[in-house]
Parts: sequence; C-alpha cells; structure tokens
Amino acid sequence: MQDIFIGDNPRIEAVYEETPSGLCAIITHPHSQMGGNMHNNVVMAAWQTVLDKGFSALRFNFRGVGRSGGSFDDGIGEVLDLAAAVEYVDCPVIIIGYSFGAWVAANFLKEVDLPCLFISPPTGMFSFPSLKGFNVWSVVGSHDPFCNLEALEDIQGRERITVIDDVDHFWLGDEDLLKPYLDRKLELIRSISY
Repeated sequence: MQDIFIGDNPRIEAVYEETPSGLCAIITHPHSQMGGNMHNNVVMAAWQTVLDKGFSALRFNFRGVGRSGGSFDDGIGEVLDLAAAVEYVDCPVIIIGYSFGAWVAANFLKEVDLPCLFISPPTGMFSFPSLKGFNVWSVVGSHDPFCNLEALEDIQGRERITVIDDVDHFWLGDEDLLKPYLDRKLELIRSISY
C-alpha cells in the first residue's frame, strides 16, 4: 500500500494498493464540508471488500481535504479530482461512490462511461444527471433521509437499486451489510465489462 499524490493542480492525496487482478476500484468519499474524507467508515468498508476480492484499490481526498491541495469547489473541481484518479490508474476502473462522492461520480459520467456502484446517493440534496443506459447500480438504506428513492428511480430505474432495511445514510455499525452487496456487484461488473 502506497501513500501517493496524484494530479498537479492541485495535488491530490491518495492511497493506492495494486494487485495483479488488472481491475481497480476507485472509491470516493462523502461531502468535504461535512467532515468527509478517504478514512470514512463506508469508504474503508468498501476498500476492504475490494481488496478481499483481489482488485486493486485507490481512495483519495478531494481538494481541500487532508493533505490534498486546493479548496472545496462545489463538485466542479472534485470531478477533475476523480478524473485525475482514473487517469493515474493503468488498468480498467470501477468507481464506488459514497454519498457526495456518488454525485461527483455521476457528474463525471457525463465525460466517460465507466461502471459505478453508488452507496447512499444523496438524490434528496443534489440534482443527479440521468444514468439510464449506464452501468450504474445503487444501494441505499431504508432510513436514509438524504436519498429520495423516487428521484433515484427516475434517474436510473428501480431494477438497479437495492434497499437495505433499517440502515441510514451513514451505515454506522452496519458496514458489514455492504460487503455481500459489493461482492455480488463487483463480480457482476467483472463478468459483463472486462
């Protein structure tokens, strides 16, 4: 596992663990202005699941967070941060976006079509672009006040959404419920994409 910096304007703090799998999951964190960073509990649960699957993994701090340069940019610069992470990795990529990080990834998909898994996408807080026709799946807790399920269904279709009972937006104490979901979806993406 390496602590690295990617990009150059600003430089973005990241952690990268490379495996021989030929596939890398890039994991994005929740809102920078609300304490989100690459050490978040959901990011770390996804990180461990990805590595247990044998994939390479990269997580990073958006601009203005931790040792990343720059400052919060309302999602615009954060899309560029994700683009720098994708460019850094020298193999096919899957994006796992949590909360604000899912919104950033959804906006990144306007530029490039990559498979994505969204955890608790905050459709009640942010306007998401249509994701119909994209290889995007979402998992959300039934008690998530920040995810408007009807809006999520409008942008991606009900068949691509999994609702986990009795879980809220933050997954505190429920991180283990993500592992089987992520395992299944990562296997699916590997089989259809690469």
